[in-house]
This record gives sequence, structure tokens and C-alpha cells, in this order.
Amino acid sequence: MSSLFFWKDWSQVYRFTYLFSLIAFIVSISLFAIAWAQGLDNVVHWDVLSELNELPVTFHTFSDGLLDYAVNGKAYAVSEQFVAGAMQVRPTIATAFLTGICLAFVLLMSAVTRFSRIRYIVSMAILILGLAFFRWEMLEVPGLGSNYLFLLLTFVFGSVSYYFHAFRPDYTIAVRLGSFTFLTALAAISLSTLSPLKFPALVVVSYGMPVLLVFSIGFIFFIATEIIAGLVWITSAGRSENTDSPTSQRRTLGVNNFLFVSFLYIINLTLIWLKNTKSIDWDVLAISPFILYLISVTLGVWGFRRLVQQQDSFSFRDAGAYLYAGLALLTTLTITYAFATANDPLVEMFEDVIVYTHLAMGVFFVAYVLINFRPIYQQNLPVYRVLYKPKRLELSLFRVVGVFGVAVLIASGGLITFRQSVAGYFNGLGDVYTAKNEPQSANAFYQLALEQEFQNHKSNYALASLALSQNNQTAAAFYFQQALLKQPNPQDYAGLSQIYLQTNLFFEAVKALQRGIRAFPKSGELKNNLGYLYARTSVADSAYYYYKSATDQANRSEVPESNLLAFYARNPTVLATDSSLRQTKGNVLYDSYRANVLAIRLVTKTDTTQPSKPAWLNGEFAKQGLSIGRFASLYNYTLVKPQADSTLTGVLQRLSDSPTNQDFTDDLLLARAVAEYKRHNHPAAFSLMSQLAEGDPQNGSVYHSITGLWLLEQGLYRQAAETFGANSDTTSIYYRAVALTKANDPALAQSFWETAARNDPAVAALKQVLYQERKPQTDLEKAFYVTYRTDDSNRGAYWETIQEPSLKTVAGVALTNDYLVQLQWRNAQLILSGLPNSTRISLVATSLRNVAAIRLSAFRRSVGSAETMAKQLILPQYQAERDYWLGQTYERTRRFGQAQKIYQQALGLAPLNARLVTAAAQLEQQNKQTKTAYSLVLTALPFNGDNAELLKTYVMLCLELSLPDYAESGLAKLQAATAPTDYQAFLVTYQGKLASIEKSKEKFLQ
Repeated sequence: MSSLFFWKDWSQVYRFTYLFSLIAFIVSISLFAIAWAQGLDNVVHWDVLSELNELPVTFHTFSDGLLDYAVNGKAYAVSEQFVAGAMQVRPTIATAFLTGICLAFVLLMSAVTRFSRIRYIVSMAILILGLAFFRWEMLEVPGLGSNYLFLLLTFVFGSVSYYFHAFRPDYTIAVRLGSFTFLTALAAISLSTLSPLKFPALVVVSYGMPVLLVFSIGFIFFIATEIIAGLVWITSAGRSENTDSPTSQRRTLGVNNFLFVSFLYIINLTLIWLKNTKSIDWDVLAISPFILYLISVTLGVWGFRRLVQQQDSFSFRDAGAYLYAGLALLTTLTITYAFATANDPLVEMFEDVIVYTHLAMGVFFVAYVLINFRPIYQQNLPVYRVLYKPKRLELSLFRVVGVFGVAVLIASGGLITFRQSVAGYFNGLGDVYTAKNEPQSANAFYQLALEQEFQNHKSNYALASLALSQNNQTAAAFYFQQALLKQPNPQDYAGLSQIYLQTNLFFEAVKALQRGIRAFPKSGELKNNLGYLYARTSVADSAYYYYKSATDQANRSEVPESNLLAFYARNPTVLATDSSLRQTKGNVLYDSYRANVLAIRLVTKTDTTQPSKPAWLNGEFAKQGLSIGRFASLYNYTLVKPQADSTLTGVLQRLSDSPTNQDFTDDLLLARAVAEYKRHNHPAAFSLMSQLAEGDPQNGSVYHSITGLWLLEQGLYRQAAETFGANSDTTSIYYRAVALTKANDPALAQSFWETAARNDPAVAALKQVLYQERKPQTDLEKAFYVTYRTDDSNRGAYWETIQEPSLKTVAGVALTNDYLVQLQWRNAQLILSGLPNSTRISLVATSLRNVAAIRLSAFRRSVGSAETMAKQLILPQYQAERDYWLGQTYERTRRFGQAQKIYQQALGLAPLNARLVTAAAQLEQQNKQTKTAYSLVLTALPFNGDNAELLKTYVMLCLELSLPDYAESGLAKLQAATAPTDYQAFLVTYQGKLASIEKSKEKFLQ
């Protein structure tokens, strides 16, 4: 173990500095493994392209007990594709890489100062020569053009190096490392400050890559013998055995085992070489060259120490340890940078260099061992202790021969390895100009790389990315095809498919993805995209299959999970056959997934639970621009949520006003209108809908339809009929006929009933009954006749024959209300007592019956009865009516405080109900709260311009507030809205009030 951790015996300074260099080396190996494992993902990321799919839904329904009304709109499902992003150039990676290279340079400079004179001169010459080829002039430092910057750096570092070597060799490694670290940091800071370039580190690394490659290749060649040297150690180290004899024997694996294992190792290298040169096309299980490199460079930590100690060339502690650490760090980081930039020509070049050097040097090193140490092997002696002390032929001779062997192997491949290194160099320069946003120069360098190696993936993908940025689809498709020739990746197939899709070549897009899946059967991203394309067709089973497969294989499984839900939302019949399909395991926090869950709820109407609020609405994200997923989740959530609140409407207003969300403005306004309507802010909801209809004539009919149904639900029948009049479709005409009928204007409604009845037998039947073209026959027809033919005093006979409990109840309530209007409360009571008391009565009918009972209690001034009935089941849509009649009960029994409170509660539910507003305003006026009363009336008046009682209240309030012009205007509207006798009666009251006000003024002025 002492030889394994040989640095334990060193002094603290040397131990600490060497461990630091080892840690840097280990970190570089970790980065090497990470970059290698990620491959193309280092520079090309999967982006997600979201698409909104409109789904026709019914987001609100209501009923009057006879007819059902559906408010139709649209929900949004989100479908998503994986899109291979453009090839990224990350200058921060180059900066980190250059930092590591600077550390390696510090280690090398510190090490060579302790060499002997000849070795020092040669080493410094090599380092200075390498420094010269870094193209420092490309930094464009002012005043240091041409070679001046190189000469300055050479002088500074050379002087300090020579000082340590010639004058102060006694300085410890810590001093040398600290000095060169300081100089390097000073130079780096100065150059980054003085250089006008935006990415100086990227420029230095890219233009200096040939130097780094030469140093790395030399180091790889140097350590190519380490694995064979390790086999020598394994087969000759042995162990002592105790026997019966007084002496002990050593047991080793011997030379034969050494030859056998070495033969397997060389055969592996040979197979890799033959496969790389296309001499064979076998699917052989060979060890990756980069694994061999990692093994070699790790073994070299101890192997180089043995070499230095056995040859006694220089001090390992003072120089050798740091020399090896610096070269190992430089080489490992250079290969890592090739991986990190996905520069596959450089990766393949390193692959070939590792194979060629290890193969050539492996063969010659085995020969070196056999020639020099076979007799020692046969004596079971530890050969590794004298491995670098040959008795016959020096190792340097075999290294020279090895160089020629490597040259032969490179030449056998047609110098492709050299061309790949040149292509990798040009790719690096292309990255520089891509980062500078100079596409023409970048394109030129990538083209030069293709001239050296036309199948290299990086150049082709980078050129495809540049073509896409310039909207050149044809060129992009060509380069994606080229990228597939040698080293295809899933991103290539995805990019090619996306181009086909954008150019309306749908089937070509499908074929591209199918080819990609055959090449990469475990690519969840490609399967998701193919499922997306199939989902656009009628091939539902294939779409489901690929989406389902992608959920287990895509790195972002939430995307195909979300797409599955979108698929179900567009194909609800699939869910109807098997509801368990909805039980996906997706991420409920993912916006698109959440949007699609809500879309399914809107489509299927099977989930009535309270939806959870999107988490991002509570944070800073609510103030940012909306992504497609977030928009869809917010929009669908607004439609699903039964009751909105001020927080939601505030968020919707802020988002709709933001210019960043202009693509969603209309839909956000619609969602805001829905939210305002649900929180009973009906004036705001109708104002927003009017704004939408005026601003978007193309979809105006949809907005008119929604508004008309809302007005119908609120009892604003004239306004509803007018709104439906803006549409010409049959459904709107039908609703207009219903609205006018509810407004008790059957004469005006008749022509619309006739139009709507032409192609609808059910509507035709109702029209015939309503206009007495035939007698009602079904229970619905009888109930409809009883409810709306108020001019027929004998319609009660039809009511008595109705069998269906709910319809009988609804029609009976209509009769009850008519009797109460006519002050015939006993008849009303008889009708109510005759209503069916069955569990089969619908909730709507039950609510209407209970409200009618409260109204009867108000007529009879029975507070106890009214309060009892108010506690019975009444649906939310009838609760305002319940509160109104309960308030009437309190007011008629002179409990004005309770009446005022209950009116306020009712106004919170129905602020536009003319009867309710009139009663509340009159009570406020009675309590001397004239301005409050005026505000209530002013809110409701635009929607009830034909309501005589509300107009009377308005006129009187205008007089009290000294607004005579407004009062006269209201009086003119009242004349058109009421009968002449009623108008004349009110006119007397009006004139009396006006005279009283004038008289009060005269007294005040006296």
C-alpha cells in the first residue's frame, strides 16, 4: 500500500500540491465521463413545441324546468412535439476549458524548471513553440498586434522559468506553482480586459486547438504502453508462498499468461482498427478506445513514477509528478472539450489515435519485454521492478519504431485521421463565428470542415441550424440528410421530420420518424413525435401506441403523458370505452398536463370535484408572459371552476393587459368575462363580451350567443332577444323566439318560432302548441302551454292532466305566480298544495316550488313560513329570487333592517334584476341613502330600459339628486315602456314631486 499512496512519505508542501493536482486530474476524468455520456446532448437540447387544439365544449348549462340551455364555447388541449434545437455554442464551456488548460500549463512550467539543462531547453522550446501557434493576434489587443503579444508572453514566462531553473532551483514546488499561477491569472485577466472581443476564451481555445491536439497526441502515444506495463506487474508481481522447506518461493502468473492476456488485448485493438477502417463489418464486442485511454492515463500515475525512478532521469517528486499531472490534465480536458462541443471529427480522431498508438506500441512493448526480460520472467522474479532498465535494447528504440508503426496505421486509413483533425479545427472556428453571430463566416468554416470530412455530424448539423435560422428549409433538409450518413442521432430525424412538416410533406415527415425509430428504438422523443403526427390523422390506435411507448422512454415523460390526455380529450369515445385510460402518471404540476386534465373535464363532464388552483398563479410567474401550456391551463381552469373570485379576475385582467400576451388577448378577455359572470359581476361580464364581439367580427356570433344565453339566464329577456338578433343561425333564432316568449311578447316572437321550426320537429311542435295550431298532447307541450299562454284562463285544465312530476311542478309554479300577480292568493295556495310531492321531482322544479312558497308567504306577510321555506333546497341560480321574496316579507312586515340586509345579499347574486334593484333602491331611498339607491339603479338600468318600475324609481331619484335633465330623459323612456294610463298616473306623482322640490328651493332662497 505504501507504493500505491507513494506521496504519503513526501513533505507537507509537496504532498498538498500533488494531491491538489491529482484532484484536478480526477475532476477532469469525471467531466470526461459526463461529456462522453451526454454525447450530442451537450450542444443540442430537446425543446418542446406546444400547439393549441380547440375543443368544442359546453362550459355552462341551466334550465327553466321546461327547456335546457347550453352555453357553448371552446376549451384548449395542448399537444406537444419534441424539437431538436439548434446546435448551441457555449462560450462558458470554452472559458472553463481554458482555465483547466492554464492550470495544466502552470503544472508543466513548474515541472520543467527542475529538469537538467538539456531537458529544460528542449522542454521550454516545445512549450514556447506551442505558445507561438496559439494565434494570439486574433485577440486583437490594441497595440499588441502581429507577434508582439506572443513575444511579451514568452519573455515574461521564459524569464521567470529561467530564473527558477538557473538561479533558484532550491525553491519548493509551492513557490513555483504560486508564481506561475499568479502570472497566468494576471495574463488572463489582462487579456480578457484589453481584448475587444466578446468571447476571448473561445477564440484562444479554437485557434490554439492544433497545439492542444499535438500535445494530447504526444501524451497518448507516451502512455500507450501503460496497459502492457500493468500486465507485466500483474503477471510478475507474484506473492510469497510458505512451504515445508526452510526457504520461501514466489508464485507468479508467468510469461505465458502475460503473452496470452497481451494477445487478447492486441486482438481487441486490431478488431477496432479493422472496423474503423471498414476492413471488416463485424458486430464485435470491443472495448471502447476511450476506456483504454482512461485505464492508461490512470495507470500512468504509478507507471510514470516507476519509469522516472528506474531511469533516474530527474526527480519525480520535484518535477515528474507535476509534469505527468499537467499533461494528463491537458489531454483529458482536450478530449472532454471535443465531447462537450460534439465535435465528432475530433472525437473520431482521438479514437483512432488511441487505437493506433496502443496497437503499435502494444506490439512493440511486448517485444521489448520479451527481448529484455524473458529470462527474468522464467525465474519468477518481479520484472516490473526493472522494466525500464533493459539489458539489451533501450525502450526509446521501440518508441521510435512505434512512431513509424503509428504512421503506417494512419496512412493505411488514407490519412482520414489527419483530415478529421483539420475538420475538427475548422468546426471550432465555425463555433467562434456562430457565437459572434456572423453566420456567413461560420458557414464558410463549417463548409471547409465538410471539405475535409463531408460526413462529419457537427458541420452538417451546424449548417442545418444556420439554414433554419435563415428560413432556408431546403438547405436545412439537405444537411440533416447528410448528418444521417455516418453518425445519425435522434435529433437529426426529428429535425428532418419537422422540416417536412413545415413544408406540408406530411407523409415524408412520418417516414422520417419511422426510420428514426428503427435506428433508435428506445427514443421516446421520436415516438412521441410520431404519435403526434398520427393523432392528426384518423389512425388513433397508432397514436395511442406511440404516445404510450414514449411515456416510458422519453427523458421528459410529462410531454407524452400530456399528449395522451390531449388525445383522450379529442377522442372522448376512447375514454368512454375504458375510463381507466385516464389514470396516467403524469406530472400534475406540468402546465400542459394540467391544461389537458381540465380539458377532459370540460369535454366529458364526468368530474365534478373542485379543481385545484394552478400553483404558478400565487407566485411571480403570474406577472410574466404566458406560455401556451400556462395559458391553456389558466383558460380551462376558469371555465371549469364553479365560482370565480376577485383574485382570479385580477390575474386575468393583468395578463390580458400585458403586451407579452397579445396572442392570447381575446381568449383571456373571454376567460375574464366568464370569471366575472361566475362571481356575479354581470355588468363587467357583459361589457367584456360586447368588447370582444366588436373587436372580432369573425367570432362575433359566438360571443353574441354566449351573451344572449347569460342574459336569458338572468331574466333580461328583451336584452337577450336583441343580442341573439345579431346572429343569423337557426339556434340563435330559436333562442330569440324563446326570449321574446318569456318577455310575454308572443306576437313578436311568432315569426322567429316559424323560422326556427322549419327543420326541427321538436321546435315545430312547441310553436304549434304556443300559437294554438293544435292542442298540446305530451306533458312537455302541456307544461309549455300552461306557462306561456297566460291569456288562456282555462289552461289550468291542461295542468291537471300533466303526469310527469317535474313538468307538473314547473307549470304549477307558473300558475301560482299568475294568481299572485292577480292577488288571488287562495288559488295560488291551492295550486301549491296540489303540486306533486315526489322524490322524482328535479332540483330545478323543487327550487321553483320553494321560491313560489316564499312568495306566497310574502303575500300573506308570514315571516315564519318564509324563513322556513328559505332554508329548503334551492339551487344557486334561484337564490337571488329566494332572497328577494324573503326581503319582501321583511319589508311588508316593516322589518326594514332585515329587508335591507337580505336585499344586499340578493344584489350580490343578481345586480341586474330589475324587480330586486327597484325594491332595494326604494328601501335605500326611504332610509335617506339616495346616492346608494341611484348607483344601484344606474347599474341595472342599461339592461332594463323597458322596465317601468325601475324607470319610475330612476326618475324620482334623479329629482331628489337635482338632476332634472336626467329625470326628463327617464320620463321619456317611461312613456314608451308603459301604458298611457300608468304613465299619466305617474306623471301626476312626478309633477307633484317636482313642484315640492321647487317650493323647497324657493324657501331656501328667501
